[in-house]
Amino acid sequence: MIDKDFLQNIQLYLFDMDGTVYMGPNRIEGAFETVEYLRKHGKKICFLTNNSSIPRLRYIDKLRDGYDFLINADEIYSSSTATIEYLNKHYPNKKVYVVASEAVRQEFTDGGIIFDDVAPDIVVLTFDKELTYHKLELACRFITQGAVYIATHPDMVCPFLPTDLPDIGSFILLIEGATGRRPDVICGKPYEAMGESIINKFHLSPAEIAMVGDRLHTDIRFGVNNDFTSILVLTGETTREMLATSPDHPTIVLDTLSDYVKLLENE
Repeated sequence: MIDKDFLQNIQLYLFDMDGTVYMGPNRIEGAFETVEYLRKHGKKICFLTNNSSIPRLRYIDKLRDGYDFLINADEIYSSSTATIEYLNKHYPNKKVYVVASEAVRQEFTDGGIIFDDVAPDIVVLTFDKELTYHKLELACRFITQGAVYIATHPDMVCPFLPTDLPDIGSFILLIEGATGRRPDVICGKPYEAMGESIINKFHLSPAEIAMVGDRLHTDIRFGVNNDFTSILVLTGETTREMLATSPDHPTIVLDTLSDYVKLLENE
């Protein structure tokens, strides 16, 4: 049983999106209403996405136009943002080759990242849906020559209908086959770089933060790795059978996100 003081201490809720508040084009019943309930009761909310194929702020339009839910710029955070902050903190003024769509490259430029497509110090790999062989050729060349190699996130596939799409984790395997190297740093869920950025952004302690999501190996492991409360919802990828054999143990398990309101009100 989770006690009332423990739940009341949580000041920030981080929400995964696909499988947690929506499934494909459809809202999950009661999920957005729960997010709004928390916001109206004085809690901070932030949608946290590993997807680095589009700029972070486009999610404001996506949630408004696709799901009729309004957020502001402080309520969306992506693995690209975490990577930009990691670069500025650990590699200021270093030259970077970014494998990304033009829109995401612009996001890195706006974040103060210096590009170099000839002799970079660092290669950054994003989920580039405009990927070309030439981009891969340059990335592999620079990585083989010793550039620091950073990936925005590790997801193998991107959920899609009728079949999932290859995501950056698949790109990582391809590059490893060509170069023998894996990323030196991965910034997105479930790793600590994004967790550190979130803590600094909101000026909260880990005990005041909860991660809510449907994936054990990204969302829940992210919460565990960063000492956040982890809340698993069974509306997406994870089943109870998967949970029973998983090494990743959430703090709270819910059939659906709307059950969290009942948990709060029953405490």
